[in-house]
Amino acid sequence: MNKNRVRAFQGAGLSVDQWNRAFAHYFNLLCVSELCSLVRWLGREREPVSPNLQEVGRSLGIEATASADSLEKSVRTALVGLELYVNNPTRAQAPLFSMPEAPIAEFVRALCGSPGFEGKLIFCCIDEYENLLDSQQAIINGYIKHAGLPLSYKVGVKRNGLRSRDTVDAGDPLSTPADYAEIDISVEGFEGFAARVAEHRLSLGVQQGLTLAQSLDEFMPELPMSIEADLLGCDKPAREVLAAVESSGTSELIEWARGVPASQLYFVKYWAESEGTSIVELARDWMVRPDAWLTRFGNYSYASLFWLSKGRKGSRIRKYYAGARTHLMLASGNIRYFIELIDESLNCVLASPEGSSRWTGVVEAKFQSEAARVVGKRRLDQVEGLSERGTEIKRLALAVGKVFFELARDPIGKSPEVNSFVLSGSAAARDEVLSLLHEGVSQLAFEVEPRTKATTQSEIRDDEFRLHPIFAPFFEYSHRKKRRTTFSADLLREVQTSPAQAINRLLQRPQVSVDELPRQLALFTEFFDNGSVGNDP
Repeated sequence: MNKNRVRAFQGAGLSVDQWNRAFAHYFNLLCVSELCSLVRWLGREREPVSPNLQEVGRSLGIEATASADSLEKSVRTALVGLELYVNNPTRAQAPLFSMPEAPIAEFVRALCGSPGFEGKLIFCCIDEYENLLDSQQAIINGYIKHAGLPLSYKVGVKRNGLRSRDTVDAGDPLSTPADYAEIDISVEGFEGFAARVAEHRLSLGVQQGLTLAQSLDEFMPELPMSIEADLLGCDKPAREVLAAVESSGTSELIEWARGVPASQLYFVKYWAESEGTSIVELARDWMVRPDAWLTRFGNYSYASLFWLSKGRKGSRIRKYYAGARTHLMLASGNIRYFIELIDESLNCVLASPEGSSRWTGVVEAKFQSEAARVVGKRRLDQVEGLSERGTEIKRLALAVGKVFFELARDPIGKSPEVNSFVLSGSAAARDEVLSLLHEGVSQLAFEVEPRTKATTQSEIRDDEFRLHPIFAPFFEYSHRKKRRTTFSADLLREVQTSPAQAINRLLQRPQVSVDELPRQLALFTEFFDNGSVGNDP
């Protein structure tokens, strides 16, 4: 559904009823054109079919013709005439409008009466349904509600994009499961589908003589946590742990600490900072209770990688996002995002003399990570122009992302991997922020799901929100669905006017200094500090 075209069916030139009848005719013409293309494709790829389409032409109010080729030409001419009329309703002659769905149903009957079509189904696939006006959704909802086999409709729509379940008869709305079934593609087989798409493209590249790994997991390999810890500088805190243990003078403990690899030993300092306890006491406890600590390390080691970025000023990469599964999670059900992540990964390889000179058909972890950060930044910049409230959504995303960045790198007194939130606060503030969040969900800036359980009795039971995972590499926090916190809607509302104060109060502590920020967040220093309109995002 092309927004530029479907939104043209409104204005002062015609009544609402006339606009709706013109739109239904437009949709009929589009579908009949696609069905003509289907007939031509069948004749080219399989066996020719020759349905008699004279009644379809008559139903559309255009020249009656029996063949798909001549009907398609007439339909194209009719579309041009309709478009001119819609753009000049008071000057152009009005065409004859067809009845909703009638020409489509007539075409499907003619096609399925052809030899070889017994038992076949015809699917009409409609993408970007959210671009339709509410009244236009009601018209197509009527098509869906009253569709009969062998015709069925499949609709692709962003979350919250189905704004109307009404039909032209407001008292007979769409209902599930009687009229349709909802499928969330982010959880219903997306990973397998996306992997097949990527591997098909890889195989085409190999056929053309390119050096490429053929499986997605080989093409975008994961980075083992121990190696990532080494790359992020775990040796420095590990040396501090060892120095503290050696100062204790306990030979048995010293021997134990020297035998633990740096990619694990650093965790003692991480735990000491987060819990405010002694390094030596924790090391001794690990030596005595190794099983309990290995479980703790398994549960918190990923979160500790973000803590390692502290003090790494000027580092090009302060957290890695690598592996096919990681990028599938970043895409979160959006195939375009996933393909963009792969494409940008290859761009990063080609832009690097080091990467392009020793290309082996595999995208290294650093290029995957750089690409994820670039895509996140690009998406953040695009949010502003997606809706009338785009600037508000972007400001809210920046504030929430900054809070999650701060919590990830400095977990003192907080749960690790916090990346979702529920709302508390006054009813007026909650209504205002919820309206903005749901608009953000429809623009893929935020995600929402029903809250699983309350964390306190005083919490208002409501939906749970998080930034879309595509932003996680930009803000440098965990992309995994883990723990949530509670944000005051009153403070989130203040983000629009006083972002620095709101962020500080959400954190319950001052923000880190500018020189501690990664380069991509430093671009928004003025916003994080005082919301200056001179550098307003």
